[in-house]
Amino acid sequence: MSFLNDFQKLRESVPHPPMLTINNENADYCPYNTNSKGCYLLVGHNSDEDCFYGYWVGFSKDCVDCSFIEYSTLCYECVDVKNSYNCNFSHDIRDCVDCDFCYDCVGCSDCMFCVNLRRKCYCIFNKQYTKDEYEKNVVKIKEMAESGAFGGSVNMENLITQYEKFKISQPHICVQGYNKEDCLGDHIYNSKNALYSFDVSGMEDCCYVCNSTQSKDIYDVNFCAWAELLYECHSGAKLYNSSFCDTCWYSQNLEYCEYVFNSHDCFGCVALNHAKYCILNKPYSEVDYFAKVAEIKVEMKRTDEYGKMFESQYEGYYSLM
Repeated sequence: MSFLNDFQKLRESVPHPPMLTINNENADYCPYNTNSKGCYLLVGHNSDEDCFYGYWVGFSKDCVDCSFIEYSTLCYECVDVKNSYNCNFSHDIRDCVDCDFCYDCVGCSDCMFCVNLRRKCYCIFNKQYTKDEYEKNVVKIKEMAESGAFGGSVNMENLITQYEKFKISQPHICVQGYNKEDCLGDHIYNSKNALYSFDVSGMEDCCYVCNSTQSKDIYDVNFCAWAELLYECHSGAKLYNSSFCDTCWYSQNLEYCEYVFNSHDCFGCVALNHAKYCILNKPYSEVDYFAKVAEIKVEMKRTDEYGKMFESQYEGYYSLM
């Protein structure tokens, strides 16, 4: 009998939660988000307040329709933004204040339609203005958009089209990130030896990692935080020395587990909490557990099952990985 077939039968017999959140207040529809308050339809990350419609939004407040932003406030329609305040329609900016329609700007304030600027203020299309000149031009631009949101009038649409052409005409750096050593990938921050990794921070000695933070010695993982020694895992929070796991938090020494929390030394288990020495959700003594796991692994290797991630319960689910 195939162990993975037995595991699949167990998965089909155990109820699965529709979404998982921890320590959230008035943020019921924010899967994989923790320690947040007053949020709606955020997916992933941690410690947000009054944010809506976001993906991988962390440590931010009053942000709407944003993705991959951290430590920011009052941002709208922004992507890949860090440590910024009151910025809109911007991409790949950090440490910016009161900037709209900006790309790859760092340490800027009061800029609009700008690209590749560093520590500048009162600029429009990268042209320097005095404070009074800038404010007068911004008033004119906002008057164009009074018929609706930005892009609501013909003149405003022309400006946005001009900005897109201007952005394409400027040189672009090949990758984004900072404070990284021996890394290969994009949007890598404060990391060392992170290879083929994307949208990660605080990583060390990892490879093929996406949307993860503060982890070490992990390989082929997605949505992991404060984790170590993982292989082929999805959504591992404070997970240690585990392989082939999906949505397992605050646990260690797991293999082929799904929705297992606050547990250790489990093999092929689903939807357990505070468990130990379990195989297919059945508890064993410590000695019997390790003997049985060794026996199962020998058979799985013989049938070429061991080392393969189990299939998703949901069509297209792992296409996000």
